[in-house]
Amino acid sequence: ERIVAEWPKDKKIAPKGANDIKLINTGKILENNKMVGQCRVPFGDLPKAVNAMHVVVQPSVTKVKTEKEEDEVPRKNLYPCSIL
Repeated sequence: ERIVAEWPKDKKIAPKGANDIKLINTGKILENNKMVGQCRVPFGDLPKAVNAMHVVVQPSVTKVKTEKEEDEVPRKNLYPCSIL
């Protein structure tokens, strides 16, 4: 929820809620229904160690497109990255 609240307002793709965000640590996607501390991923040996995580925005799909509609829309690959 904090990531959603602090997301830069000038970005084209922004999460609408916590379900639109995926956290990745050491190659593993963390589950949305758990706190980071509840995940069984080693976060370092030191109690105050810095942990780098990737944040990926995957907006919820609101409408299923037909094949014809998909062909009409030009495809763009957008992979935004924000460092907070």
